[in-house]
Amino acid sequence: MIFIYRISLVFYRFVARILSLFDDKAKKFVQGRKGLLGIIAEDKIAVQRPLWFHCSSLGEFEQARPLIDGFSESGEKILLTFFSPSGFEHRKDYKNADWVYYLPMDSPKNAKNFIKLTRPKAAIFVKYDLWYFYLKNLAESKIPKYLISAIYQKDQIYFKSVLGRLHRSMLRMFDHIYLQNNESQNLLKNIDILNTSVVGDTRVDSVLHRARNVENLPLVEQFLEGKKAIILGSAYLEEVKMLHAIRKELKDEKIIIAPHDISEKNINTLKTVLAPKSLLHSQINDLQKIKCNVLIIDNIGTLFNCYQYGKWAFIGGGFGKGLHNTLEPAAFSLPMCFGPKYQKFAEAVVMIQHGTAKAIEQPSDLKALYLSLQNESVRRTLAEKIKSFLQESKGASEKIQNEISLQI
Repeated sequence: MIFIYRISLVFYRFVARILSLFDDKAKKFVQGRKGLLGIIAEDKIAVQRPLWFHCSSLGEFEQARPLIDGFSESGEKILLTFFSPSGFEHRKDYKNADWVYYLPMDSPKNAKNFIKLTRPKAAIFVKYDLWYFYLKNLAESKIPKYLISAIYQKDQIYFKSVLGRLHRSMLRMFDHIYLQNNESQNLLKNIDILNTSVVGDTRVDSVLHRARNVENLPLVEQFLEGKKAIILGSAYLEEVKMLHAIRKELKDEKIIIAPHDISEKNINTLKTVLAPKSLLHSQINDLQKIKCNVLIIDNIGTLFNCYQYGKWAFIGGGFGKGLHNTLEPAAFSLPMCFGPKYQKFAEAVVMIQHGTAKAIEQPSDLKALYLSLQNESVRRTLAEKIKSFLQESKGASEKIQNEISLQI
């Protein structure tokens, strides 16, 4: 299995180099790793003995953020690595991380050199992004290793009898695994992985903290003119088309759409669906020239702060391969809906069970939801239920930090 793993890494690097010739994200992935170990050596990190956090991308960073902030505030030095450009490019200047890098591609040589150059006090991996040679070298160096915000489903590779051997071996290398729910713990028990505890999802702590420190958006407030908005978060074409199908019911409602894909091509497609008029966030200074009720957020990083102005939210991805973040609107106590493909997202399942979110399949479902949410009493009751749900779910980060602090 190790041989197949090494071959797959070589193939991955080869494909990334080819794609980098015409794809900007792949180009950043490749170029960001050129000469990286030399840069790390020049930074002389090893003498500082940092805590090393590794995140695949931006979503995993949000799960690690409360711990990064907590350990930084306690005086620990923080080393933060990303696998994906979508994480690194947005958090390379994060204030509570002392060093931020791409993770050099996994190999015996890279892993050995990286561990030697950084000498982390402990390594904290987030959710899924596990790398065999890094974990092996950490174990050989007797450096504590923790996995946080992990969550599992029975169809994942860890639970395949033959194909999952290598992945199970990686899970067994961790000193402790902090899980989001009891179902995950039971699945790991079935493969004799017992060094676990259920503490919940650290993202709850992250979104609650961010909501307490939300930034006002004067230009968005100018667009809203004192009204609350229907917000399409991380929306795809399917969500936009469905909302447009009930536009006659919406009348003069203010609508904020934050597309998952902010490319010019996709935004032009959405504007065609939303005809005759919609306003881009980047053009908001032309507000007096373009009177309309639809604002399209054509940048990354504004959506979370938009939720403070929401009446209710329609979250994207539920008609495709993956539902996007439902905890962010929940942090502002917004009732929400999403498409029918939500079963692999634990927080969405719980929200459906608690009646604080609704899955929709067709425009008539959305219309019925919209009409019910016109009732202020209904919205207020849902908001209180969402607030209670998050308050009951918070605290995972503090539990993990306290336990790790006693062991390092």
